[in-house]
Amino acid sequence: MKLSAMIKAGMAGLLALAAGVVFSAANAATINVTRCVGSLNKTLSGQTVTFWGFGTGGMMCTGALPGAAIEVGVYPAGSGMSDTLNLTLSINGMTPQENAPYNGHTIHLHGADVATAEDGVPETGAAVGGDTYTWTPTSEMAGSYLYHCHVHTVKHLEMGMYGALIARPKNTSGVFLNQLTHNTATAFDYVQNYVFGSVDPAYHTATGDSTVFADYNPVYFLISGNQGLTTSAPAMTLAAAVNKKVALRLLGLHSVNGTFAVKDGSGNAKSFTVYTQDGRELSAPQTVTSLDVSPGQRFDIVFTTPATTGTWYPQITYKNLRNGTAYTNGTVYGRVTF
Repeated sequence: MKLSAMIKAGMAGLLALAAGVVFSAANAATINVTRCVGSLNKTLSGQTVTFWGFGTGGMMCTGALPGAAIEVGVYPAGSGMSDTLNLTLSINGMTPQENAPYNGHTIHLHGADVATAEDGVPETGAAVGGDTYTWTPTSEMAGSYLYHCHVHTVKHLEMGMYGALIARPKNTSGVFLNQLTHNTATAFDYVQNYVFGSVDPAYHTATGDSTVFADYNPVYFLISGNQGLTTSAPAMTLAAAVNKKVALRLLGLHSVNGTFAVKDGSGNAKSFTVYTQDGRELSAPQTVTSLDVSPGQRFDIVFTTPATTGTWYPQITYKNLRNGTAYTNGTVYGRVTF
């Protein structure tokens, strides 16, 4: 091995150890991540809304909306290697919670193929006072997933207890690939997570079995915790370059319907290709100009920026589940410059 390669390998190992990643001799990794539960306030259209979020810090937990993304590697088919995620919910960091029978929190790995004991569902025996959830994804599972609380789900999801969980392809040396899957056609130059969310403020103050939970009337709409009501003040920004591939992971933590699109400054829809849905690669990628995203769904897409400089606006329009009409202030914008 060349000296430069040896130095790079050594640095990668030190960074992995610092991040709580332990490599085996076969280059597979055990990824140890800890989350706690903390409160945070956000100002939405001039109003203060209190959230509970997965964060870090133990007893002095600072919540985040959404919780920080977690990445776990998947290896080529036939490699015989698998990363393992150990995701610990700290028993010492659960200050914001409800009274019994809805006290406590769990973590559910949404869309992940796990044993019942790792599923974080109290009704099937999951502990609500802190636990460790283990997942070992296999080669066909490259894609986007979610983690969220499964205690009194209708409220705790609304309170913001969720985050992105990404099964990301690695090569046999344990290095992450800039691809959505092991298919080189899914390669990208830039990537962002678009975590979709909707907010009914009444849910944030209701408790127990309140009749409020029987009806959902969202007022605020988010991408990755931000409103982004205009193209000049978007929820997400990305500085890309011309003739480059941009990947977006679309993660549905909203409780309504939504239609996603990418448009230029004149409102013209631009095509993008859908490569994965709900954590599985599509047998035939779909190139479209809009995509309906329902609650809980995940899609991984790629679009190519044009040869001339400009700005495009990835965006989602949130729609009423009952009649399909768009909500007032229900379009949330991202912005990609190139």
